[in-house]
Amino acid sequence: MGSSSQSDLNTTVCSSNLTTPPSATAADEVSSTKNDTIDTAVGSEGACESSPKSKKRRSEDFHEDFKPKRVNSGPTPATDDGTDQSARQPSEPAELKDNVTKETWQGFCEIESEPAFFSAILHDMGVQDINVREIFSMTPDCLETLPRPIYGLILLYQYHQQGVSAQQEDKSSHVWFANQLPAQNSCATLAMINILMNNAEIEIGEHLRQFKDFTEDFTPYQRGEALASFDFVKKIHNSFAKEMDILEADKHLSHKVKKSQRQQRDKKSRRKSTDSGVTDESAESDEENAHHFIAYIPVGTEVWMLDGLNAQPMKVGTFDAARGGDWVSSAADSILAILASGRDEYTGFALMPSALPSLRKQASLAINHIKSTESQLDSTSPDWCSFITDGDSSSIDPSAIGIEDQLSTHPTPDTITTTITSEGLQDLLNRRMIVLKELNQLIISIVSEMQDEADNATKAAQGRFDHGPVIKLWAEMLAENGYLEQNLDRFIESKGGSKKGKK
Repeated sequence: MGSSSQSDLNTTVCSSNLTTPPSATAADEVSSTKNDTIDTAVGSEGACESSPKSKKRRSEDFHEDFKPKRVNSGPTPATDDGTDQSARQPSEPAELKDNVTKETWQGFCEIESEPAFFSAILHDMGVQDINVREIFSMTPDCLETLPRPIYGLILLYQYHQQGVSAQQEDKSSHVWFANQLPAQNSCATLAMINILMNNAEIEIGEHLRQFKDFTEDFTPYQRGEALASFDFVKKIHNSFAKEMDILEADKHLSHKVKKSQRQQRDKKSRRKSTDSGVTDESAESDEENAHHFIAYIPVGTEVWMLDGLNAQPMKVGTFDAARGGDWVSSAADSILAILASGRDEYTGFALMPSALPSLRKQASLAINHIKSTESQLDSTSPDWCSFITDGDSSSIDPSAIGIEDQLSTHPTPDTITTTITSEGLQDLLNRRMIVLKELNQLIISIVSEMQDEADNATKAAQGRFDHGPVIKLWAEMLAENGYLEQNLDRFIESKGGSKKGKK
C-alpha cells in the first residue's frame, strides 16, 4: 500500500497517507512512470490519479470556487508528448510568506475530533438545525437509545485495509459520493458532506446546494477533486487549524516529495532490491497508527457505507421502514464487523436534527393554547383568576426562549379551539393547568438546549484560537526584557532535575 519512503511518515487522524481509490477514467490517462513517483510522494500505492480534463470542467459555467487546482501532493497528468510534468512541491516552512495563513493555505489541515467543532463547521457552511453528537458505543443496544431521526452515522476508527473483496462495486448512481484525495486531511468534513448531500430533508445552504448541482454528473474522484478546491469549505475547515499545523503539513509533504524525487532518479537500480521489501513494512506501520472517518447513511430502503478511500460507495444492508425496520440496526452490523477485524479503539458520531426547532414549535403552540383557553375563561367567568394559584401565563417572555417570531405562525389548531368553546369553567381551568405544566417543562428543555449550544459555540471559538503566536510573542518579550537570561539557571536546574527523576 505504501512505498519505501513511508517509513518516516507521520500518521494523521484523517489517514491522509492511506490508500485512496483511483478513478477509473483517470487511470487510463496517467502513465505508470508517473504513478511510481506520486505513489512514493503521497505514501500510497493506490493513490488517486488526476482526473482527465472533462468538458464539464472546461465549460464557461465552471464556478471559480469549484475550479480544481493542483493540490500540493496530487499527481500531475502527462503532457501531449508523453512526458511527465514536474511534480508540484509545497512551499517549505522557511519559504512561507507572511500572507500564507489558514485562510489562504491550499490544503486541508488535521483538526481535533470534537463534535462541537463539527457542528460549528456545518453551521458555518449554511446547514440549518443540524447537530453532531458523540456516541461512545456503536453497539445496537446503545444506538437504539438515540433519539430519532438520525441522518447519518460517522465512525472514527484505527484504519485497517479491508481487502479488495470487501470493496465490491454496487449500483450507486443514485448515491452522491466523493473520494478523499491523497494528502488531504479532509475525511471528517468529507464524511459529513457525503451525508448531507444524500438527504433532501436537510437544509444544506446555498453554497453546498450549488456545489451539489454542479457536481451532479461528476465521478466520485472528480467530486473529491472539486471539493479539494472548494475554498468556501476549505476555509471553514481550516479555521480550526493552527499556524504550526500548516508549517508541519508543508514540511512533511515537502520531505516526501523530495525523497520520492531522489528515489525516482535511481529507481531502476533500486526497484528490485529495495521497493518490494520496504513497502509492505512501511504500509503496516502507517496502518497501525492511522485513524480514518467513514459515514453510513440510509438511501431509500438501503444502507450505504461511504468511505472516501474506496472507489465507490458500498451497500451494506437493507431495511423496511413500513414494517418498523430501522436503518441504524443494519449499519450497526457493518460497523461491528469492521471493528471486529481490527483494534477496539473507535469513536462514533451521529448527525441529527437540533432539538430546539421542535421544542420552540411546541412551546409556541402551548402559549397560544393557553391564550385561547384564557380568552374562553374571560367569556365564561370574568373572575376566573380568583380560582387559580399558579400565576399568569402572560409573565412568560417569548423572546427569552427565542419564539417571539413563531407565535403567529403556530396558532391554536381549529379542532382544539372548537373543543375549548364547548367546555365549562372547571374543564377550562383544568385544561389551562395541564398545558401550563407542559409549557414549563418545554421552557426548561429549551433553556437547557440553548445553554448547550452556547457552550459548544464557546468551545468552537476557543478551538479556533491559535495560542502559538501569543506564546511566541510572550517568550520574545521575556527575552527582550532580560527575564529569560536572568532566570536561565532556574530553567537549566528544572530541566536537569526532571532528567534525574526519570533515571
